[in-house]
Amino acid sequence: MVEKCYNCAVLGNPISHSLSPVLHNAAYKALGLNNWHYSKEKVSEEDLKDFIANLDDSWKGLSLTMPLKKTIMSLGVACDYWAKTLGVANTAVFSKKPCIENPETIELCNTDVNGIVMALVRALKSKILNAKSAVIIGSGNTASSAMAALIEIAQGSKLSKVSVVARLQSDGKTVKGVSRFNDLVDKHNSDFPNSRRIEPSNLYLKNKRDYKPVCGIEFPAIEPLQPRDLQIDNLQSIEKCDKSHILESISSLDAIEAIANADIVISTVPAHVADGLALALCEYCKEKSIKHLGALLDVVYSPRPSQMLKVWRKYGIGIGGEEMLLYQALDQVKLMTFEYRHSSDDSSDDLSDDSSDDSSDDSCIIKHKSIKATDYDYIRSCMEKALQEAL
Repeated sequence: MVEKCYNCAVLGNPISHSLSPVLHNAAYKALGLNNWHYSKEKVSEEDLKDFIANLDDSWKGLSLTMPLKKTIMSLGVACDYWAKTLGVANTAVFSKKPCIENPETIELCNTDVNGIVMALVRALKSKILNAKSAVIIGSGNTASSAMAALIEIAQGSKLSKVSVVARLQSDGKTVKGVSRFNDLVDKHNSDFPNSRRIEPSNLYLKNKRDYKPVCGIEFPAIEPLQPRDLQIDNLQSIEKCDKSHILESISSLDAIEAIANADIVISTVPAHVADGLALALCEYCKEKSIKHLGALLDVVYSPRPSQMLKVWRKYGIGIGGEEMLLYQALDQVKLMTFEYRHSSDDSSDDLSDDSSDDSSDDSCIIKHKSIKATDYDYIRSCMEKALQEAL
């Protein structure tokens, strides 16, 4: 009898650079799922609906890149809190043949948020409990996931303030993302009234009733290092430029000061956009005799390391984007293979425990059984090894 094969894939355009197949196929090998295969498929927003409509019942899941993370939301049903709240899903899971006419067959999840949380927790360990301030560089969809991750981290830390370093809105006054992120904090507080809030002491709040947990700082202009100049072809000249006057050329030191003083910094901007900021930070640390910085997660993993990580690792904990990629992929593997791994009559499967399933009012919510910690770490280590070999 021929064993049935199962398929998963990452979709996007462009997609040739994706390392997701390396991670997922390494996990399948570690799990002994020799009949599972993960590929990468070039799919545009316009083609997404037709692509899913043509899938058969051998398909068990998809990973989505932007902008497909948003496009997929109209085709399925959000099955976790952050997919619902952010309106973004990087994961689609199929417990049966996906059907466009029946959205409940396309279960949507967001593993990006937990990927960021886990990357920071694994790097900082117990230090994360004392984190009080954070900075997000950027204001796009990945920045939204970063904000959600900080809300999660706040539940077990002292986090009381988040600053967003981004461009100004068209009004030339307000920083992009600030209003959206404050709304996100307010919604989480409303949905979970007993959760810990991102805010300082009650006494401070009493004296400042208009306090907002997220504030904005304009992304500074650095002459002559404008973002448009920070392309790969120009990177060598930037490395060799006279940086001694860079702090005099920056439009404002507010962003540099916030970044230097933060316990956690998450950079969500594309490759090279923050290179000038990194060079200014390096000179600032020298001028102010700063010996230690907090932790930086730069979601970019190409180039590796980024200019920001090069600077940061001289002073603090620098975490590359491959760490976030690893942990969000690990969650995807657990979701996509769950039903298959637990479909046999043998309830003593080595990869499950006796914990009860998560419950929810939503009929389509995916019910989890935890992978044992030892197995979880083994699968992660196999994925990490494959990733390091591919980078």
